[in-house]
Amino acid sequence: MSASGSSPAQSEVSVWRGRALGAEAEIRLFGADKTKTGQAIAAARDTVLRMERLFSLYQPRSALNALNANGFLEMPPEFARLMSLVDKIHRQTDGLFDPTVQPLMVAQARADGELSATDKKALAEKVGWAKVQRQSAHLSFAVPGMAMTLNGIAQGFATDRVSEVLNAHGFAPHLVHIGEYRAGEQSAQIGIAGQQGELLDSIQLFNSAVATSAPLGTRFENGNGHIVNPDLTKTIPSWRSVSVKAKTAAEADGLSTAIALTASPELAKQAVEIGLAQAIWLEVTTGELLRF
Repeated sequence: MSASGSSPAQSEVSVWRGRALGAEAEIRLFGADKTKTGQAIAAARDTVLRMERLFSLYQPRSALNALNANGFLEMPPEFARLMSLVDKIHRQTDGLFDPTVQPLMVAQARADGELSATDKKALAEKVGWAKVQRQSAHLSFAVPGMAMTLNGIAQGFATDRVSEVLNAHGFAPHLVHIGEYRAGEQSAQIGIAGQQGELLDSIQLFNSAVATSAPLGTRFENGNGHIVNPDLTKTIPSWRSVSVKAKTAAEADGLSTAIALTASPELAKQAVEIGLAQAIWLEVTTGELLRF
């Protein structure tokens, strides 16, 4: 996706760029003095670093890696908040959104061809959100060898948290991009890009967010896609890309991840009809674009 923000007349735009959770990151603040801007950017960067310490699989001492290594975790408040959202989206998508697919992702990345029936049976014991036990701040896995990945929602959650921090610093007009986009009280024009980077559509964000998932946009070296079905079936993608506009970036991120696993547009239609999403774009493998 690409973005451009239209700032209020005669207001300044301050921009910070970097990387966060494996993605290009950018923050735009509209209309304030340099002192307040510096303080807000510093707080936003601290938030980004904290999100990585919580949710990154690539930081050995992250909270997520501690959970995966030990099978349990005393959750910091933001980790617990994200787990509640994961539970909500898991239920809304009939189980398609499930972060316990990490053992399956590792197996798929290492596989030389199809996983055997024996391998799938063993993996099935380690996959399933119902096997994640939460009691107050304590989280644990019911089965040894389970592990979690938050790649399908952490960037969206980080985008939301930075947006909230900017609001708390008096910057209601802002645009945050950490893999996904969220606009505050500032209209931003966002380009919806297809799997190959081509422009599919253009939308306006205002107090809303958009996220895109491409089932085969990133592949392991053996050709398997990085979005895997928790029921261990091999999904033949119907969509080159899925883009979701929603109230928050985490909701858009989680929904786009789940819908990317579907073979029909029914879940996308339902999500818009019942208000889980504001709009959804499905780029069909045949090149057609469906919008709901």
